[in-house]
Amino acid sequence: MEDKNKSRIYPANSIRVCVDSDAAQDFRGKFYSKMNREPISFRDFGEMIVLADKLFDKRGYPQTFQEKRSFRSKAPEKGRYAAPEIFLEDEEILAQQGGRCTFDILVQSRRRAGWQGVLLGEDGIMHEYQSEMELLKEIGAEVGKHKA
Repeated sequence: MEDKNKSRIYPANSIRVCVDSDAAQDFRGKFYSKMNREPISFRDFGEMIVLADKLFDKRGYPQTFQEKRSFRSKAPEKGRYAAPEIFLEDEEILAQQGGRCTFDILVQSRRRAGWQGVLLGEDGIMHEYQSEMELLKEIGAEVGKHKA
């Protein structure tokens, strides 16, 4: 399996999610992106989505189809909408593993204020999703395969 990973290209619009918690209903861990030097820790699915969305907004990739508005006086940070700066190599991302399970989320677009893309499980099976709710359902099934 490691030979496959060495030749695999890891897209910049993907995140590798490493679930570390051993509790059956817990979803804590960290995710890795080529667009960030350090892993980003999360405590639950909602926080993971918000933090990944912030990273995507900061790097401008994948580009959002709607500008976010805020009532704060500070103007929101806008991405560059060009090829993102890459901080980690494919091998560095693919080497990361969670204590409980690991999977990859490819975000193909961010239309309709949500994510659309593909979830790739540890077993290599791909699941398409059209919203964060569909992604949550697929992730729940994926994490459920690796019971504590």
